[in-house]
Amino acid sequence: MLRLRLPDGSVLDASEFVPAAEELGLAKLIDHRALELTIDLLRSVPTRKLALNVSALSTTDRHWIDALEALTGKDRKLTERLTVEITETAAVSDMEATANFVTALKRAGCRVALDDFGAGYASFRSLRNLGVDMVKIDGSFIENIGKNSNDETFVQTLLDLAHRFGVETVGEWVGDERAVDLLEKAGVSYLQGDFFGAPELHDDKTASPRKSAG
Repeated sequence: MLRLRLPDGSVLDASEFVPAAEELGLAKLIDHRALELTIDLLRSVPTRKLALNVSALSTTDRHWIDALEALTGKDRKLTERLTVEITETAAVSDMEATANFVTALKRAGCRVALDDFGAGYASFRSLRNLGVDMVKIDGSFIENIGKNSNDETFVQTLLDLAHRFGVETVGEWVGDERAVDLLEKAGVSYLQGDFFGAPELHDDKTASPRKSAG
């Protein structure tokens, strides 16, 4: 999860600056900088595995793949610990380009996750064409699980679909134990959300590992 530290020491959430960066045409620069920081972390801690979100623009940018190969030196000890996350809405906007991006990532040794799964309304086509390793069920369907039967049905359908394609699943925005129980019974592979702890900066001394999807 990307954060921006201001000169006064305060920290901005990605949602507070990424939209402006996209409007200014800076999204690719941010993606490249995030990639540099991620590879540095993977290299400094050989046991660490990380997930990195990329913008829609980078999924059609061959230079991002070139940067990945240059920064890692094509060392699979680094790339095999990296999961690259792309949003379903970005994927369906240019399926062919995204499929080529996924192929290049997997060839480099990375795992690929489809984020916000279910939000793009093209889930069957996404899984069939992209060949991703993991899907992350959109949190808007999970936050009311246990309270809204329609959301429960939709989440179960998405999980069943992913399982049929042999793809691992992540439940996002898990906020309470009831959601944990329901998702585990539904067959989700991993859980992610505030129930397991709020996001922490990587250099915080208090950071501790959690049994969840990062």
